[in-house]
Amino acid sequence: MVPFYNNERTLVENAAAIFTALKRDLAGGFELVLCDDGSTDASLAAAKAFAASRPAVRVVGYTPNRGRGYAVRFAALSCDGDKLIFADLDLPQTTSLSHVRIMVERLKRDPVVIGSRFLRASATKRRRLRGAVGRAHRLAFRLSFPGVKVSDPDAGFKGFDLAWLKRMCRVSREDRWSWDMEVLEIARANGLSVAEIPIDWNERHGDYATSVRLVRDAWEEFTGLWRIRRNLRRGLYKI
Repeated sequence: MVPFYNNERTLVENAAAIFTALKRDLAGGFELVLCDDGSTDASLAAAKAFAASRPAVRVVGYTPNRGRGYAVRFAALSCDGDKLIFADLDLPQTTSLSHVRIMVERLKRDPVVIGSRFLRASATKRRRLRGAVGRAHRLAFRLSFPGVKVSDPDAGFKGFDLAWLKRMCRVSREDRWSWDMEVLEIARANGLSVAEIPIDWNERHGDYATSVRLVRDAWEEFTGLWRIRRNLRRGLYKI
């Protein structure tokens, strides 16, 4: 499952790379769901044209823009099957798509699996500002939720047992980037195991988020920590 928002320039190229990798590595069958997060450019039309000749590709969406967390929830509740992996659209530019197959295998053992950029076996190239903000955010997350033993809570590459994910989606309240933290705390609060797999990661390419978005999105994530702790205290995450 891949959410997108105003990505008309890169959508077809990246979706095609993901589709090719899935055909190669998941011979047992798959569905690639492209979820339009309220785009205002020609992204939705590009996605529909891409899916028209590929029966294994489905396009869903809504308006207005709501955020990555909302997009994952919206798409997940429309999916069948037993597993769901979500990835950001620029995944082909940041890491090897062979990690998808590894994640599928690990999901046979754990209901939640995270692709981590910060395990010992990972090789990561970050932009300097994103790296500094990311370190501060991970520290704040560990201090706020010490029970969630993960090194990379906000990576845009996660896999789920779909039945459990649908149950978590029904109590999830975060729509944007804080959803990544929230879903991990929901999993912990309900006794689900969360595993990490190492991934190589290179975000030093031209299509990555600008520093202006970084400031806005970092603020959303930091304020999200408070909202998630509040909801946890209120007992809103039991499933």
